[in-house]
Amino acid sequence: MICKLPGKWALSSFLLTCMLVIVPVISLAGVDDNILEGDRAWSRRAEGHQGSRAAAEPIEKAINAYQKALSAAPENLEARWKLLRAFHFKGEFVLENTKARLDLFKEGREIAKVGILQIEQKYELRKSLFRMKPAELADAVGKQAVVGEFFFWGSASWGLWGQYSGKLISALTGVVNKIRLFSETMVLMDNSIENGGAHRLLGRFNTRVPRIPFITWWVDHDLAISELRLSLQVAPDSLLSKIYLAEALLKFRKEERTEALALLQNIVKSDPDPDRLLEDTEVIEDARVLLAEK
Repeated sequence: MICKLPGKWALSSFLLTCMLVIVPVISLAGVDDNILEGDRAWSRRAEGHQGSRAAAEPIEKAINAYQKALSAAPENLEARWKLLRAFHFKGEFVLENTKARLDLFKEGREIAKVGILQIEQKYELRKSLFRMKPAELADAVGKQAVVGEFFFWGSASWGLWGQYSGKLISALTGVVNKIRLFSETMVLMDNSIENGGAHRLLGRFNTRVPRIPFITWWVDHDLAISELRLSLQVAPDSLLSKIYLAEALLKFRKEERTEALALLQNIVKSDPDPDRLLEDTEVIEDARVLLAEK
């Protein structure tokens, strides 16, 4: 917008109008700049690593940038899910202390809760998101990649909080039902997110969650394996999906041990994806341990 010079009697009105137009544009530009700054730091997250342990500085810069963006625009779902992703990386690849991890994922859980409320408002959902069925929720939000990413990293935050809190506590507080809803909804929305992440999340979820009568009666080990196979159809080179499938086969399908061992051997012979250097390095290390145990 170009502000033309007004007459002297309209100067006050003119200045107010220009401020109303220019200030939001500057604010939005600042949010985008902070997200880009966070993305640049995120791409450097493996710098200074030792094995699968990351140096703190790059991911802290990413977190600080995403927090600035979210502080300036709390409704920005992209800043929110990228902050959750950065929290996940810090908790899993930087922090060593269980208490520090739990505290971080508690904060992530609260950030995810706010995002849920914002989605309910933005899409004018007539009832709580968590009272909806996956198909109903997928139809309501459409195939919005930013929502799918938020569901994925929101699930990671809730799941890791549950992991460090204790499985029974997480089940009783409804965490597992939240993750179940998110993962089943993501499968319907876009199964390409995070390299087959929707299928991988649903498969891993049904692998790790214990069956508890009247609480997690729906856990399905056959579904776990079929979903992990689907994740590999979406992203055949995903080392994470391969090790999850290998673990599920070893746990639930003893007769398919040969396939599981072949998957693990394939992983240890693989080179890490440069874009997932630490994540894949950890998977390779874990696969070596599993092979040594078998």
